[in-house]
Amino acid sequence: MTFATAEKYGAAETRLTGCVFEDGAYVQEWQSWGFSGRNGFAPPGSMWENTLYSPTGSFSFTEALGRSNPGTQLEYHELNPSSRWGGEHGATYNQYFEGEGAGADENLWRYMEQGLYEQAAVINWNRPPDMPTRQGASFAIFFHAGYAPTWGCISTDLATVTRLLRKAVPGDRIVMGTVEDVFTASAAASEATAAVARAEEKAAAVQKRLDTLTTGLLTFGVLSVLGLLIRLAFRRAGSPGKPRAARRRADSSPKPPAPEPQAAARPRAHTGWSPAEITSADPSPPFEKQPDSERIGTPREDVSSRNR
Repeated sequence: MTFATAEKYGAAETRLTGCVFEDGAYVQEWQSWGFSGRNGFAPPGSMWENTLYSPTGSFSFTEALGRSNPGTQLEYHELNPSSRWGGEHGATYNQYFEGEGAGADENLWRYMEQGLYEQAAVINWNRPPDMPTRQGASFAIFFHAGYAPTWGCISTDLATVTRLLRKAVPGDRIVMGTVEDVFTASAAASEATAAVARAEEKAAAVQKRLDTLTTGLLTFGVLSVLGLLIRLAFRRAGSPGKPRAARRRADSSPKPPAPEPQAAARPRAHTGWSPAEITSADPSPPFEKQPDSERIGTPREDVSSRNR
């Protein structure tokens, strides 16, 4: 881990500190001085082409370039007269390539001959693997020799650059910015990151509860509808009324014959005789009226006087 820090915004002079990770902590290994862009480190959101800012943040090293490989494990581009770094917007923007180049593409061989790119480590600002490339968000941000204010690179003496390259492995990082941004804000950033993680966990828990509740409500609704349909089906099945078609068929069937009038007029009151008396040899009917003198019993009471 390398730190490149300035005392404040607008200051180009930069303190360089090399650290190694040992026993769970970073231990200082070396320290030197250099320069950032001419306008110092960029405030958040202001890094762009021709601003003369160096980017603020933490960036990885994965590539290097120069006259010859000093023994680094980074991918190394040994420069030749066709070596270019893409500054023209397009597929080669902020990438190494070899060819004629165009107006904004940097001629790496020429800058090497001037002593600037004798050795250089590529800082992965605005390029993979740290971030996607945005056209116009600045390019060719290197940690290189030269020891003078730059257009956005970090410049120091050749011995410091060579020392960094010899020990660098892919994934080593450089943390750049003002002292306040790098050290003070880093603690706040950690707290903010933890707060965001807690908020995301709470949101996930709430969403899970909402999903469970929604599933329960949907299940209850479906069961309620099914129950209602079942009740309606049972009511229809138990109804005493016949279907209309059945009633029409019943109405169209022939009616049974009505009973004969004689049978309907037959007296049903008891007359004091038995059926056996009807078949006897006595020709006189049993209900023939007899003289009053032959009746047995007390005379009837005259009720006419009471009804007056």
